[in-house]
Amino acid sequence: MTAFRCTAKLLKPLKVAAETDIPAPENRLGDWTANVVRHGRKPFVIAVAEHSRLALLLPAAPYATLLERFLEGLPYLLRYLYVPETQIEAEMAAMTPLHVARTNSRSVLASINQYNFMISCYLEGESWTTVDLMKRMAEEISKPNDYQPVGDAVRARFGLEPMIGPAMRVEAEPWRLEYERRS
Repeated sequence: MTAFRCTAKLLKPLKVAAETDIPAPENRLGDWTANVVRHGRKPFVIAVAEHSRLALLLPAAPYATLLERFLEGLPYLLRYLYVPETQIEAEMAAMTPLHVARTNSRSVLASINQYNFMISCYLEGESWTTVDLMKRMAEEISKPNDYQPVGDAVRARFGLEPMIGPAMRVEAEPWRLEYERRS
């Protein structure tokens, strides 16, 4: 079980009542915190993992399917970080069911705001896909992770060696094609 912690701005269009008594997370990445952001006229949701600051970027609409799309999209991002399939399956099993709750960490909210600013800067210069943006955010250095790349913090949570950097930027990975097909 894991909490999907939403800002008030996200809870309203989700039309879900926030739970108050949430058990401790049983997964490696911890609770997830999410907020709605806008780029151009399109709303997106940025969801960030508590322990690693891994970010998942999803189109906000339709809000009714946001939680399902979040659970479908996360394995693709973990595959990009070369997390073994057995560990991905175990993580996804430990995360369900998701409990919708209110945010409880100013630090994670600050990470969401930082990602939103980075995305705005990236989008000013050129066109990016959501997959490219998520990959770029996984390579960013994070203060809550002792100034190591976010992707390496994720790999450490799974007991794997660090390996993030520009060398990972490979065009047309199979996971990317599958994720873009489903989005």
